[in-house]
Amino acid sequence: MYLVRMVVAASVAAVVLPVSLAQAVDAPWLLEKIEVTATRVPEPVDHVAASISIVTGEELRARGANDLRTALSLFAGVEGSPGGDGGPAGAVPSLWGLREADAFLLVVDNVPWGGAFNPATPSVDLNGIERIEVLRGAAPVMYGATSFVGVIHIIHYAAGKAPTTVAFSGGSYGSVGASATANLPALGAWQQSLTLNLERKGYAEDRTEVRRFHALYRGAADIGGSRLHLDGDLSILPQDPSGNYLLRDGRTVHSEFPLNVNFNPAGAKLNQQRYHLVAGLDGDGTLGRWSTTLAVTRTHDDILRGFLRGNAFVNPPDAGVGDGLQADGFSQTRHFTDVYFDAHVTNDLTSLLNLTWGVDHLHGEGSEDGINFGYCIDPTGVEQVCDGARHADEIVSSSDRRDFSGAYAQMDYKLTPALDLLVGLRLNHTRESAAGIAIDNTGEAPVVVFDGTDRRSTSRLSGLAGLSWHVWTAGTDGLTLYADYRNSFKPLAIDFGPEAEVQVLRPETANSYEAGVKTRLLGGRFDLDASVFRMDFRNGLTYANDGTGNFVRANGSETRFKGVEVEATYGLLADLRLAAHYARHDARFVGYTLDDGTDVSGNRLEMSPRQQGGVGLLYADSQGWTASLVASYAGERYLNKRNSVRVGGYTTLDASVGCRLGDYRLQVNGYNLSDRRGVVSESDFHESFTVTSTAGYYRMPARVVMFTVSREFR
Repeated sequence: MYLVRMVVAASVAAVVLPVSLAQAVDAPWLLEKIEVTATRVPEPVDHVAASISIVTGEELRARGANDLRTALSLFAGVEGSPGGDGGPAGAVPSLWGLREADAFLLVVDNVPWGGAFNPATPSVDLNGIERIEVLRGAAPVMYGATSFVGVIHIIHYAAGKAPTTVAFSGGSYGSVGASATANLPALGAWQQSLTLNLERKGYAEDRTEVRRFHALYRGAADIGGSRLHLDGDLSILPQDPSGNYLLRDGRTVHSEFPLNVNFNPAGAKLNQQRYHLVAGLDGDGTLGRWSTTLAVTRTHDDILRGFLRGNAFVNPPDAGVGDGLQADGFSQTRHFTDVYFDAHVTNDLTSLLNLTWGVDHLHGEGSEDGINFGYCIDPTGVEQVCDGARHADEIVSSSDRRDFSGAYAQMDYKLTPALDLLVGLRLNHTRESAAGIAIDNTGEAPVVVFDGTDRRSTSRLSGLAGLSWHVWTAGTDGLTLYADYRNSFKPLAIDFGPEAEVQVLRPETANSYEAGVKTRLLGGRFDLDASVFRMDFRNGLTYANDGTGNFVRANGSETRFKGVEVEATYGLLADLRLAAHYARHDARFVGYTLDDGTDVSGNRLEMSPRQQGGVGLLYADSQGWTASLVASYAGERYLNKRNSVRVGGYTTLDASVGCRLGDYRLQVNGYNLSDRRGVVSESDFHESFTVTSTAGYYRMPARVVMFTVSREFR
């Protein structure tokens, strides 16, 4: 019945449009939405043959959105999914029904964050944000072999253009924070701004906490006919990770564990230091508008964590089970270096033909050194002393180097005033080399059980073709039909988990097809984007018989994603927006074999809900009063590839109320007010790492209430 109500609401309601906290305009829905993610140059969203959603920083602050879940909660078919193996500060977003840590590309100010390996979601800070753009589907021309299901692009205010604000917050579980964004005094032509954020975020789970120090400096100046810009981003992120999971052992789901108990070993940590520097030079020349960007990032992780075994409390240590250890843990240090370079030129060949062409290179180096051990822990989360605990059972080390190079060209050609053609082609070359060693230290003397290397290089084309047809326009109203085809590929993910085995398989490939309609009606009050899509994966990870009866990692799986997504906006009043979205996804294995030889072809993908939806209201007037109410629904899903364990859907409710008192602003936010603790993502480490075949699933964080006092300096 609830789903029926969601569908009805989605058919008549709307995604909230940007509303300024400082001053509400008479008709904010008349503002044209401009994107840069799909084209690298500003382009009206209605002219791009792709489904693109945009949320402004003003709206994020009005709603009190403080993570990717809340920021993306009004986008059709998109889940921000908080937490994951990256810690409580991270996220595992889902687009087009696929929830994998590396399936999407995270871009910040035109630079891929963690693009060579996995998106750096824990370091995302939503302070100082101008807007977020979400492109559904791959970006096979502009960003190459780095994503399949979408691009999340976070864009900060330009240097010297940020609103100057200071804010202090506090709330549930001892959470406190202070943040500031300011335009620093200009040094001649050099404009500069600084964003600072210092916070401690507590959680209902025992021994779970995030402490963040983040600083972003942006500087820019016009020099002759060009513009120089420089960004420096520092993120210090100590985390005490959640160790409370929904635990599955085969078909058994363990519901006997207390909800907020942390089963990590004592002293668990997920500490990260990230240093990011970007330099760029843009300008106009005889070739056209040109842009160059060079980014260098260095990341250090210090990790101690663990996972329960499936028989943890069914057979306690004193029952003499195996070695008496109930959980498996690892300590690890990881180091990453990312280098990104892009140079491109945009030419207006004619008034109807625009061409963007360039080259880019993405380099990544990662390494890990770790110790794997067993430990004992009781049902209250207290680590116990037992024989063999914390012994260095296995010593592992691995490294991986990746290089993604490309030369690309994309053309935007207005065939007629009503027809807009977008086509692009990219020549890709990828190189990867990996090495690993594992030492068994459980016997009388250490024994090397694995010592290997692997490498692979691939050269191939990727591209896209899209057509948008402006069927009619009347003032601010209009109707546009669009369709696109995209061909992409991506090397398999490297998670740098606690294993040392390395194998560089052939890249996955994907073909996607999308068609939709974008319309604005009622003088621009009503805005709708509805699309259907299909994406076919090939050459993915599966398991094949090695000839001895053992099943080993191999290429060859096929997966199909199909769906319908609708999001719409309606301006009820100048100060009030109503929003809704709905998505129905069908994600299935076309061909897949498990590591025990079981064929699960035809089954639904694990952790992929069939239905998603949401409804939102946002109010903001010229006097500084704001209020928002956002309900999000995620439907039932299977927990495993065998489709033998299913969990029901859940609904989260977020709300905010704010008012202005002179130069000050007071705001109260409630997150997950329904206090639903639904499963949001699966641990990639748990099943492959624990001695017994178990799987762990992260839950939605508990209800949180936050109070914020801020001041905007004009």
